[in-house]
Amino acid sequence: MRHDCVHKVSIIVPAYNAEPYIRNCLSSLLCQTYKKIEIILIDDGSTDATGHICDTYQQVHGSLIKVVHCRHCGVSYARLSGLQKAAGEYVVFVDADDWIERDYIQSMLSCMEEADIVAAGISREVLNEKESAVFEYNGISPGRFKMDFQREELYGKMLYCKAPYQFGVLPYMCNKMFRRDRIQPFLERTDKRIFDGEDAAVVYPYLLESREIVLTDECKYHYVNHRDSASLKDSQKAYFNAACLYQELYVCFTGSEYRAILLTQLDHYMRRLIWKKNPAEYLRVNSFLFPYEKVRQGSKIVLYGMGKVGEAFYQQIRQTGYCVIAAWADRNPGLAFDISGAVPGIFPDEIKKYSFDYVVIAIENKGVSYKITEKLCFMGIAREKIIISDF
Repeated sequence: MRHDCVHKVSIIVPAYNAEPYIRNCLSSLLCQTYKKIEIILIDDGSTDATGHICDTYQQVHGSLIKVVHCRHCGVSYARLSGLQKAAGEYVVFVDADDWIERDYIQSMLSCMEEADIVAAGISREVLNEKESAVFEYNGISPGRFKMDFQREELYGKMLYCKAPYQFGVLPYMCNKMFRRDRIQPFLERTDKRIFDGEDAAVVYPYLLESREIVLTDECKYHYVNHRDSASLKDSQKAYFNAACLYQELYVCFTGSEYRAILLTQLDHYMRRLIWKKNPAEYLRVNSFLFPYEKVRQGSKIVLYGMGKVGEAFYQQIRQTGYCVIAAWADRNPGLAFDISGAVPGIFPDEIKKYSFDYVVIAIENKGVSYKITEKLCFMGIAREKIIISDF
């Protein structure tokens, strides 16, 4: 275990127009019984006094608090911005309108030991209401999961435990402690277009790569609901969001040795997100799905086609890191949309100059795809290396 960090635990707080709540949140962070902490406040382009409040607290508390101001890009970008500034060995995320009990950090840290993650329960409450808080627990009994058979048991229930609305492991990031160096790659590669379920897109892939997992029934994190909270009313945005989320988790689960026990859970989870819909249908909203089942993970491909299908495939590969694009072919290679600059745009007759495992044809029209296949075979490319998608 490392002991060279100035701050053992980094507390990252994304804040967007949180003026009415953020003082209460910060008060709860500042009175923690565990003192070896740093607090990183991310003002996510707020248009109210949130940024000013953050700066004021930093001026008063000095090096204990760091403040980052950025344009409004959403909670995923805000969390990543905070993580890039963090110095702690461990990290927790706290929403600006929530609060934590005085011994929250101490309690989570005491469970950590050699684990990669501690997942607790939450106390869910409504702002300015007198009703008692509702405690929400992980569906799987508390314990330490580090042996292969223990983790497999957990993975078999983490999205769907007993009933569609009961998670084996709650999907929220706010009720967990992570190892900073392990959580960062997951936040970096997650599809930032996801705005509902973005926590699940990080938490469940992280759990799959965790060597030791701790579940606890402590509910020292207070999740505050607001009566005026905005709800998602635009159905097209909802479907697009669901498509992105489904794709993110589908790729992760398909590449896992636990695929068989995960994909059924994923369908249940998506039906929970959008009631009585078939998750496979969401993909149509998210343009076109890369043919993951036909392409070996980690392989090298030439992408053929720079239209809407090609761009969709490029984005999916870039976001998931599923395989490597050696080159991108088209009759007009100047159309290539490669923001990294690392993928060369080439003419089709240049394909054989590159080393590849597959040529993936990114063309919606099946007739055109078959004609391209014949041309590639005529060029000497083995037919089994040519992949046509099933749209």
